[in-house]
Amino acid sequence: MSVPAKRLVYSALRISVLHFGPDGSPKEIHGTCFLVKSGAALYAVTNRHNLDLSFKDRKYVGFTLGDVKISGYSETDHYYETIPTEPVQFLFATNPAEDVAVLDLTDRKMQFMRRRKQGETAGAALGPPSLMNLDVGMLATGDDLKKLAPGAPILMPSYSLLYDKSSERPVMRGGIVSSDPESDYHSESQEPARRVLFQAQSAEGASGAPVFAQLAGEAVLLGVNAGQLIIGGMPSGFSYCFKAQCIRECIDRWAR
Repeated sequence: MSVPAKRLVYSALRISVLHFGPDGSPKEIHGTCFLVKSGAALYAVTNRHNLDLSFKDRKYVGFTLGDVKISGYSETDHYYETIPTEPVQFLFATNPAEDVAVLDLTDRKMQFMRRRKQGETAGAALGPPSLMNLDVGMLATGDDLKKLAPGAPILMPSYSLLYDKSSERPVMRGGIVSSDPESDYHSESQEPARRVLFQAQSAEGASGAPVFAQLAGEAVLLGVNAGQLIIGGMPSGFSYCFKAQCIRECIDRWAR
């Protein structure tokens, strides 16, 4: 892959979203997100169910969205927590079965908090982060999916519950593409949507993680991880992502 895996893992960021129930009771959700840059515009991509609790579970109907916090490593060097200090707008995929959300961070005012390293001088200046973002050109196109075959290697960095607590670093899972990427995979229980099945088990907190595939020695963003398939109440070992085309369409809608 043209982007070293050592750096690719840090494309995964942790997203923490505060929700409030009808009675005002708080509920915080933790997942994964990643940044995509298109020209001067900057977007954060995650799953819709991280922002819309009722998307997967109707018991959360009536919950409202509160604060959003994005945390992660800046070029493998420093850990930052980033909180927008003004409202952030977001879009969902037009197909309600596609669990994709894109937040517009372009020119948003942010509050940055950096964790000091052990032994670092207390008076050291703490500048804004240089978080890794993916250029929109890394998003897999229809032509890329025609060339990509089942069995191609994939990598999925995330802030699942098993992330490295000693230094707040993300972890990487690897596997292979399982369904034909030209097809829009769905199981008997799923509604038609632009999915690709892959063999790498997702885990709690990995919702919204970027899924990269290797194509002719290059890393392309196959899509955004959305969960695992369950058989008989047990993990199947298969997970699925929604294709990068879903992300690109949201970005195009922002650009209009």
